[in-house]
Amino acid sequence: MFKPNSLALKPQYSGRLLPAWVIAVIAASVIGLIFLDSVFLIVALCVCLAAVMVFRFDVFFYAQIFLLPWYPLLDAKLPVRDVFLVMRFLLLAGVWIQRSQRGGPLAQWLMGSKIKKAILLFTTIATVSLLVSALGPNTDAMRSLARWFSYLALFFAISGWLETKEQMQTIVKVILCSGIVVALFGFYQVLAKGYSDLYYHLYPLQEDSLEEWNGRITSFLFHFNSLAGYLNLILPLSLAAMVLAKERWVRQAALACHSMALAALYFTGSRGGLIAYAAMLLISMYFLRPRRTALFRVLLAMALAWAMVALLELPSQIEAEGESRFQQIDEFTSISRLALWNAAGAMFVQHPVLGVGYGNYRSLYSDYIPGAAPNQLDAHNLYLQVLSETGVIGFLAFFGVMAGLVTVAIKVARNSDPFYRLAGIAMGGALVATLTHGMVDFLFNVSPQFGGLFWVMMGLGVVVYERCGTVANLTHST
Repeated sequence: MFKPNSLALKPQYSGRLLPAWVIAVIAASVIGLIFLDSVFLIVALCVCLAAVMVFRFDVFFYAQIFLLPWYPLLDAKLPVRDVFLVMRFLLLAGVWIQRSQRGGPLAQWLMGSKIKKAILLFTTIATVSLLVSALGPNTDAMRSLARWFSYLALFFAISGWLETKEQMQTIVKVILCSGIVVALFGFYQVLAKGYSDLYYHLYPLQEDSLEEWNGRITSFLFHFNSLAGYLNLILPLSLAAMVLAKERWVRQAALACHSMALAALYFTGSRGGLIAYAAMLLISMYFLRPRRTALFRVLLAMALAWAMVALLELPSQIEAEGESRFQQIDEFTSISRLALWNAAGAMFVQHPVLGVGYGNYRSLYSDYIPGAAPNQLDAHNLYLQVLSETGVIGFLAFFGVMAGLVTVAIKVARNSDPFYRLAGIAMGGALVATLTHGMVDFLFNVSPQFGGLFWVMMGLGVVVYERCGTVANLTHST
């Protein structure tokens, strides 16, 4: 009686093994293709993210945050070459579907506060400025505008999905972990004394567009100045978390993240980035309590950062390269930036109301600078670029948004809840660093990683602000 059963098990057992072998061969082939061509890596990741989005939307959401530093680009000839730009709109669509199924008010989500209305107003002005410009909706400018819309997709996805403090805390943890990975890859570039083969495997288009290695790291971003701006969004979050986070391991992770990001900031060689960090630190310390604990941990993080720099560079290299990076401004940098600023000023004088059109500075600056190649540079100044591209109307709308966000950050940073204060300080510190660094750089167009993380930080702060207001109203009514 047992023989038929035992014989029947044999084909069943081998039938189970066959799919396992097939899966193993397919997985090995895919891994091999991934290492041979970055396109296969992008395709494999997109397939995985699409599957995760369907079955575990929360994991898909956190994965989008963690992967912010990596931004793969396909063939530049394609109309849409930003793979993750599409992912950001899918994220927004997923949040939209979830809220619709729950019956949540969509109007309240998208336009339920003055700050959201102000953001949408500037977006409308930027779009109109491009449509009515002399160049019209050209490909390069439309790509810049599409990136801006992708930033807002992240912002509204954050504001529409986050509902609990646990979700907000998870976002903070994911950003800290992602920041540590960014710093580690930057350290690898220092040790390798080059951008590395891995970097060019991830960004094959950068082999022709990125300048030769000069000791300044890029990590996963496209340029060392962009990396400096990105790190200056992580540093205020890690600063607040290493003092105010409730869990001990989170405070320790934030300390590690802050010290590593600060060391990586040094290796970017960005003077504007270091000045922005100093401005952020001074203002953030005013809101941090207890102040002695905050000061001690800041000094400890600085000491750890200095130790990392000393280990990664020889003392002679630190002295020589530090002098060239931070104590001297080369003639080309000073002359080129003055020329770019003058071009932005001339554009504004000729088009004072709506500017030359959002995203059109790159296409037009060569008309004002003899011998300059077009479509390669931005104005290297946040204020002048916004003024030249969107005119007085856009400038007032944009910095009205910034003023509103600063007000929100201050109110949240004064909240009695430690985590809410953490979110407010992180948001306010990111704003201070961005507006300070913006005096010498404009990163929203050239760095989708920076733009994405900036609006994630703003979204987190706005959600906390709205939650605080709801709790206060409920308390008052009872």
